[in-house]
Amino acid sequence: MTGNTSLFKRLVRRLEVNRDTEDVDIYVNKDTRPLPPSRRTYGPWEFVGLWMITGSFNVGGWTTGSALISLGLNVWQSMICIIIAHTFVGFVCIAGGHPGARWHIGFPLWMKQNWGVWGYLFPMAIRVFLSFVWTSTNTWYGSQCLKVLLTCIWPSFLKLDTPLADGAMRVYDFVSFIIYVLLCLPLMWFSPENYRKPFLFASTTVATGVFSLLIWCTVRAGGGGALLADVSGISGVKPAQGAALGWAFMSAINANIGGIATHMWTQSDYTRYARRPGDQILAQLVMVPLGTIVVAGIGIVSTSCAATLYPSEKKLLWQPYALLDAVRRHEDNSGARAGVAFASIAFMLSQFGMVVACNSVIAGIDLAALLPRWFTVRRGGYLTILFVFIMQPWSLYNSATNFLTVVGSFNVFLGPLMGIMFADYFILRKRTMKLTALYGNKPSCIYWYTGGWNWRCGIAFVLGVWFLVPGLAQRAIAPTDLWGGWTRLYQMSWFVGCAVAGVVYIALDFFWPMQDKLAVDDVDVFGTFSEVEVLRGVESETEHPSTPGYEKEEPADKVLGV
Repeated sequence: MTGNTSLFKRLVRRLEVNRDTEDVDIYVNKDTRPLPPSRRTYGPWEFVGLWMITGSFNVGGWTTGSALISLGLNVWQSMICIIIAHTFVGFVCIAGGHPGARWHIGFPLWMKQNWGVWGYLFPMAIRVFLSFVWTSTNTWYGSQCLKVLLTCIWPSFLKLDTPLADGAMRVYDFVSFIIYVLLCLPLMWFSPENYRKPFLFASTTVATGVFSLLIWCTVRAGGGGALLADVSGISGVKPAQGAALGWAFMSAINANIGGIATHMWTQSDYTRYARRPGDQILAQLVMVPLGTIVVAGIGIVSTSCAATLYPSEKKLLWQPYALLDAVRRHEDNSGARAGVAFASIAFMLSQFGMVVACNSVIAGIDLAALLPRWFTVRRGGYLTILFVFIMQPWSLYNSATNFLTVVGSFNVFLGPLMGIMFADYFILRKRTMKLTALYGNKPSCIYWYTGGWNWRCGIAFVLGVWFLVPGLAQRAIAPTDLWGGWTRLYQMSWFVGCAVAGVVYIALDFFWPMQDKLAVDDVDVFGTFSEVEVLRGVESETEHPSTPGYEKEEPADKVLGV
């Protein structure tokens, strides 16, 4: 028995992650501490690549227009909504990324500042759940692109057509899914600071593929296609008019923000890798709106051309993999198959970014913060990407559309959460943060609040959400109905929830103020702001400071206020 106990203890010790520092209360590993200068490798161009892959040049970005046209908007009205929404999103992303770029901490630590050392578990539970859902769905998108590629190479691949999962998919779908998951696994081995070159390669490839597909479609169709000329006749959606058109505009803008709300919410997970606080600003201000505007427009035009080229198709080919498969089937020549294969590879690469960088890695950061003794970003990412088999995205997309509607409408909850964090960080705390307190777990910690929970956040969140839930229920149960004011509130849910929760939070602090809101550390305990020279593009901690190309980080006293 003693031998078995000893073996178990040795196994546990082998599984434990090395502790990074003993200077704080909680267990801290290399991925949960504020990042040192040697791991901050992202400059402006790295953020451009990040946003091209995770923000727009992917399957989700391509299909942005489909949801808007379904609201009764024509193509030009849809594009106006996309421009307005994503220009606004660019500013929100900069605000959401400020703590990461300034203090070099990830999203979970920021939640501790406003929700408390135990209260942060609530927003983290939401974030981990969303990571699991979007990892699985984006893996399914990627596997569908892989299926098209395999079919171009081996047309006989489609003979594996035995139905599976009660007809939700076929054998060739499942084989493609398994292969795509296996292709994702090696990418999880690398730390996020080493994604710069993959981002560059993937963004270049997918941009080339997207524009090539646009050129081919417009040339082959002799113009912009049938959807541009007669959107209601082709889509079958009645055009919105009068007051309904105004609400369709509002709903479209809100839906665009909601579609990327999870990404906006957790920006600091990547901006903490910024070499300088300002490196995220211009890249996000330009690429967030520009990328989505370009890709959504291309997706609309290409889908429109497909409606002209292939009128026998039963529905509009909004998904790029559905469009590519139609090209393969209808054109049926070696040149078309080669072009489809290249475009499929491009979209597969973009989905690697969505699956790994945008969701699995973020979930890994979350799990590392929740269980730092057992999880690193790498381990958490592997768990998340393997969890896709439990989520079963083939069932979600083929037999549970209401579930995805509800999940896609999580801006009902994310709006209030973001209103609280912005009000706390920018208005009440004036962009200050006490890093050592984020790693405390005792009542003396300034982020302990009441029993480790900031009750102000709980009240503000509930008041920011409760009047939006009926509209969410209507969206899931009867999406074509109108439940009076409840539906109208839902159509403005992100804005209303964010504003109400933020105002309530500020009011609660006015009457019951939090202690030491402007506190910062007197000493740079983690060495995050020391005047250490940082190598541009460094990928390890073995480089010597005398290497040409180093640049200095902002002095500690300017950041810490000492």
